Amino acid sequence: MTREQGWHLRQVGDPDTDPLYELMCIPAVYRYLADNQVPPRAVLEDWIARSHRDFEESSIGLWVLEHSKGQLVGCVRLEADPVSRSAELTYVLHPRVWGMGLATRMSWTVMQHAFSQSAIDFIIAGMDGPNTASLAVMRRLGMTFRRTVQYPAGPGVEYLFRRTDPAPSPVPEVFPAF
Repeated sequence: MTREQGWHLRQVGDPDTDPLYELMCIPAVYRYLADNQVPPRAVLEDWIARSHRDFEESSIGLWVLEHSKGQLVGCVRLEADPVSRSAELTYVLHPRVWGMGLATRMSWTVMQHAFSQSAIDFIIAGMDGPNTASLAVMRRLGMTFRRTVQYPAGPGVEYLFRRTDPAPSPVPEVFPAF
């Protein structure tokens, strides 16, 4: 069994609020996710509420990553913007599973789902300047530079992937159907 086997994605549920909030309160996680501030719990509650609506409207939203033993260690979110036919990608992982390729796999899985199930033409992901690990994920996904941006904690960049872009090489493995 490889280290990635046993992981799967599923749609977020209300019982996931506490474990996801605990994840988002880890300093190494909120450093880039929330501009080095502990995020208010209301932010996560809003993500979950919007996800429920988004799944109904566009088949995308927030998924949690867990092991077959029930261990929740991350999430991946696509927030749709129907007007521009785009979605914003956000991924979060517990530091103990960093470096295993899980961010790339869960992101690629939901990107492929979005392009096959919804009216999304491109997906955008952003990162704070010093977050080189996130940049590496975006590049492994085959995303290309879009623009520089200014975040509250400093400069950053946005990358994008269009529905018509070729798959990256190597193509990331997708998680089992969710």
